[in-house]
Amino acid sequence: MATPSSPSDRISPVKIIPPTVLTSGYPSPPPSTTSSSSWSHRPFPMDLHASTSGLEGSWRMEGDLSRRSKDIWDIRGSHHEGLGLDINDTITSLGRNVGGSAESAREVSMEKEKGKGKEKEMGKGKEVLGVEVWAKVMDTSRGRDKVLKCAQYSLRTYLYLLTLVSRLRPLSPWFRSNHKRVKMAISGLSLTRKCLLLLNPLHPLTDLLSPHPMSARTLLSHLIDLISAISDDAYCLSRLGLVGRKTGGIADRWSNRFWLLTTIMGLYKLHLKTIPRLRSSATFTPPSAAEKRRSDLSEAEWTNRKLLADLLFVSYDVFELNWPVLEEPMKCLTGLTAGLISTVKLYNAQWDASVGKG
Repeated sequence: MATPSSPSDRISPVKIIPPTVLTSGYPSPPPSTTSSSSWSHRPFPMDLHASTSGLEGSWRMEGDLSRRSKDIWDIRGSHHEGLGLDINDTITSLGRNVGGSAESAREVSMEKEKGKGKEKEMGKGKEVLGVEVWAKVMDTSRGRDKVLKCAQYSLRTYLYLLTLVSRLRPLSPWFRSNHKRVKMAISGLSLTRKCLLLLNPLHPLTDLLSPHPMSARTLLSHLIDLISAISDDAYCLSRLGLVGRKTGGIADRWSNRFWLLTTIMGLYKLHLKTIPRLRSSATFTPPSAAEKRRSDLSEAEWTNRKLLADLLFVSYDVFELNWPVLEEPMKCLTGLTAGLISTVKLYNAQWDASVGKG
């Protein structure tokens, strides 16, 4: 009689499917001839970013499920860093959207307030920079000369208008005393400007003694500047009482003549060389340099206006024009115009230098 088989012989082995396979949504591992115990101890790999080549992509690779789950939920993982994403930032932005429009409106208002504060700080910086530029202008003798020239001819214009009013009606005692003080101030400002330009011949003398070669035209220009500066110094010394009045008068006449000559030379160079060159090159200038060309052309045109004002002013003295009706208003207008243009040019030059350094 045959021995009955044991229950274990009659029941076929059942393969146990790991829970990870049922819940992961991935297909089951391929059928195998191995025992069920081998599958029960081999969990399904959960690292979605693992490479699928070699042993790492094998269904039989052993590993720790808890460690792989930790790698999946690592918000600072290499995968997110490679994409340039930050889950914290994403969650934060989602929280802001869920939070409603109140918080967004509050943030927008705070940003606007910050922008207004920055604009105020920039405006304050510009004001401080403007004061610094004026300080730099006044540091030079040329800058002080031009600023005092504006003050001198402003007072002279005021005095001329006061004279016109006095012809229509008598001035009060205050205006009569003010008339005397203004005349003294004009004379003092004129002498101060002359003193600021003392020893100005050193500049052309330095150019003449330079070892660098120069053309005949440049040499002639430096000689004219030297003689004109010496004449100005001689007239200033006569105003101070160190030189006789007769010598001072002669020096003043020669100074005006050289001033007229240098003004004509400047206008000649400006109209026949500088302005035509700038206008012709403006048509072939690339857009990047067009702004600079326009700025140079505008500066040349303002220089032309200043030289024309100087020409009218000095021509009256050199040619000794006897037009009393036109002398004072013409000198007031041309002197003030030339002074304002020169001051503005110096201010713009110092402004550009300050902005470039900043």
